[in-house]
Amino acid sequence: MRNRAGILIIENNMVAVIQRIKGENVYYVIPGGGVEKGESFEEAAVREAKEEIGIVVEKLKLGMQFEQNGTHRYYFAGKYSGTMGKGTGEEYRSGEGVYLPCWIDLNALYDKKLYPKEVKSMLIQQWSGGSTHEDGSYGTCP
Repeated sequence: MRNRAGILIIENNMVAVIQRIKGENVYYVIPGGGVEKGESFEEAAVREAKEEIGIVVEKLKLGMQFEQNGTHRYYFAGKYSGTMGKGTGEEYRSGEGVYLPCWIDLNALYDKKLYPKEVKSMLIQQWSGGSTHEDGSYGTCP
């Protein structure tokens, strides 16, 4: 069992995700990862956001928690800075397929394979609307 922490960045009805392409398999994940020894869940979420998508997050608010081979906690970022897609984590060097930080319109989540499924369900239940992301720093997911 390993505890995990993730970060939810929502802007203009879009959520920051990572598109993963491994062979024919295309899916999306919420930025996050394992909580290291001596690290709080909040510290892990901040570290993972920086490593995976290049974003510095602050003012975290717990969005959801569930148990699945350990405790999973996902935090909403109250404030963030940095350039999406400028992460330096090991994911970029692993050579295991494509790893692309991007934005997904919350209204398009029904049609996307987004993991964890618990977070996808929560986002679908909490958000609806139709604005689009206008940030030119990084693109929307295909």
